[in-house]
Amino acid sequence: MTSHTYPITIIYRLDNSKLTVALTADVEVHEPETYYSIKNIRPKAEYSRSVLPDIVIKKVDGRWIHRDSERESHFSIQVGEAIDAHQPAPDAGPVISSDSQSATS
Repeated sequence: MTSHTYPITIIYRLDNSKLTVALTADVEVHEPETYYSIKNIRPKAEYSRSVLPDIVIKKVDGRWIHRDSERESHFSIQVGEAIDAHQPAPDAGPVISSDSQSATS
């Protein structure tokens, strides 16, 4: 089994509220069965200890679910969105902008 770790920023939106809390966490990716251990969940602006327990999630059919219960939660969805935002988009080939094309008159 291989793994690697990277930090993410989670913008946690409280249920049915405009209030958000910025959190930072360390994500450890486990392969070949891809799942994610989210550890040291803490306020973004502070280097404090973890304020929430670790969670383990995985992506199944486009849904971010907890590995143990196989269910999604409001928090697993938002952590999954932060993981998705961190990962590079699949290579779609070269990007050609209209500025780089020469116009002929």
